[in-house]
Amino acid sequence: MAMARVAECEVCNEKVPLPARFEAPCSVSCGRICHLDCTRAYLQTQNVASFEDGATRLIDCPCGKGVYAPSCAVCGLSLLPPTPVLPTCPPPCGRVLAHKSCIATARIFGAQRDCQLCRKPWML
Repeated sequence: MAMARVAECEVCNEKVPLPARFEAPCSVSCGRICHLDCTRAYLQTQNVASFEDGATRLIDCPCGKGVYAPSCAVCGLSLLPPTPVLPTCPPPCGRVLAHKSCIATARIFGAQRDCQLCRKPWML
């Protein structure tokens, strides 16, 4: 029986234990992935506090076509600047992010969801 290959972060080369939807996969879905914490650390070196602050530069993927960006928890698309982004659940989790417009749409429809990571209700 073959063992499942555990993904490694392309930046720090350490294992990525969480599913890609909770990290920062390549925006063109080439299969490479980066820890969300590694991308946040990079943003801080660029004098941008977080994705929520509208980062203008992300880490380029070696595939040459994409960047490492988290995925929207609502629509599944990459969270790319300058689109406004919000966390879906309160700290200490706050790892699951969504487009501000997707959160607004969920509010309009009265949608209620729990974070797939921490199991707390979303802050809609």
